[in-house]
Order: sequence, then C-alpha cells, then structure tokens
Amino acid sequence: MTGRRIDGNRKPWLSWKKKLNLAVTVLVLCLGPIMIGVGSFMINADEELARSGVQATGTIVHFNDVTKASERRMQVEFPAADRVVHRTFAAVDHDQHPVVGSSVTVIYAENDPGRAIVPGYESEGVWVRGVGVVLTVIFGILGLLLLALIGSAVLRAKLRRRRTQQVV
Repeated sequence: MTGRRIDGNRKPWLSWKKKLNLAVTVLVLCLGPIMIGVGSFMINADEELARSGVQATGTIVHFNDVTKASERRMQVEFPAADRVVHRTFAAVDHDQHPVVGSSVTVIYAENDPGRAIVPGYESEGVWVRGVGVVLTVIFGILGLLLLALIGSAVLRAKLRRRRTQQVV
C-alpha cells in the first residue's frame, strides 16, 4: 500500500458547537409554526366545547383591568351539575369592560367541569397563535436574509475562483 491515510486526522464537517448552533436555529425556526398549530388546536377545542358543552350562569368575581393585553383577564365562578362551584378564566379584549358581580354565560365539559369557556371572550389559543404568527414572520424574514447573504457570498467566491482559473 502506498501513500498515507489521513482519514483519522480529518476534522468532522460540523463540530459539536456548530451542531448545537444548527439545532437551536432549527428549533427557533420551528417554534412559530408549532405555536400556530397549538393555538389553532386550542381554538378548535374551545369551539367544540362551545358546541357540545353544558351551559351555566357564572358570576365575574375578579377582573384585572390593565393596559397590557396578555394580563387583561377575568375570573368567573359557576356552579356545575355536580353542585360544586368551579372557576375559569377568560382573556378580555380592550374594547370589553366586564363588571365584577355581573352574570355571564359559561360553557363547560359535562365530564370535566374544570374545562370551561366564557363565550364572547377570547380563547387563550388566539394569543398563542398570534405569537406564533409574529415569530414565524420575524424568523422567516431573518432566515431569508441570512440565506440571501450566504448565497451571494458563495456565488461571489465561485466567480472569483473561475476568474483566477481562467487567468492561470
């Protein structure tokens, strides 16, 4: 056998740091679409509960009227068929102004009264899906910009190599 084998000394294509960086990048790029899917699933589950659940009259016991949309929530107590008073939360839009002590309709799952919604108020899935859309747009645009920069650098390097090969 002639020559020397250098396979054992060759560095791997991706080091562990580059593999970790690639894994984190892929996770960040997938986070938005995953949140869109989870939010849509939550919204569909709430819509199914609204169609097939049991109605009860609840009382608003707490409303946090703040300017930050993610913290605008109300707490509603309602009696279920099992004669136990249950509580649920609902996100409140800025154009809605519920009053503590007023009555609202609550729809709950007959076999699980802890799973309940307040019709007319936002589902938590709307927020999750909205954040997913924002993340997808932000990281999608950043990913496309990065791809364009890397692609143009590779093309410039190939053109430079061709020019140097033609000169020689």
